[in-house]
Amino acid sequence: MKKGRKKRRVLLKKEIIINNVIKGYMLNLSEGGIYIYTQAEFIPHVLLDLSFTINSEKITAKGIVQHTKPGIGIGVRFHKISQDHFMCIKQFLECQPDVISEESNVKRILIVDENHQSRSIYRNRLLGEGFDAVEAANGTEALKKLQEIHFDLVIIDLWMEGIDGFKILQLMKINPVLAKTPVMILSARSTPSDFEKAVALGAKDYLVKMTTTPIKLAEKVKKILGV
Repeated sequence: MKKGRKKRRVLLKKEIIINNVIKGYMLNLSEGGIYIYTQAEFIPHVLLDLSFTINSEKITAKGIVQHTKPGIGIGVRFHKISQDHFMCIKQFLECQPDVISEESNVKRILIVDENHQSRSIYRNRLLGEGFDAVEAANGTEALKKLQEIHFDLVIIDLWMEGIDGFKILQLMKINPVLAKTPVMILSARSTPSDFEKAVALGAKDYLVKMTTTPIKLAEKVKKILGV
């Protein structure tokens, strides 16, 4: 049986511009295409204009969306790219020690918080650390994403309107699949009763927003996920 050559693919932490206006983040790159984190929605087979930088050289290419995961990102195959830019990518890949397989091992994290600014600050830090960070603005949205997507860690604010953090913990605990997903609490409140209740419902850690910088959160995430 003839063996196919495994594609070289490396993890990245690089910004990419889609269609000249939409900012995303490249999570990995190969000679054939890119996986891009973006919350913008695209449909499969649509043609995109891509712009990013490799070794200080601006790369432009056209790509076709191969698959999408709403709120997560898109897999894009290069459609038109100049020979010079293709060689730049190829040389870059050959110089990288951290080659990964076609199956990405990027850890995916769900951040659940009603406060948009808080979600954005922590998410951007986690993206910068190489994680795939996804936002949910409330409990209902969080539960929907948990049913559709596998997450390696969930970070929850406790006090939200409607379905709050405690209810999410309860629902995850009784679900055979979701019960295996570790949960970290990131809350503005720090009462002993909140802490005890959260831990009793299965929370792995409890952080207080006032004393938790994005850097500290990233360190805690790495510890829980063992990376």
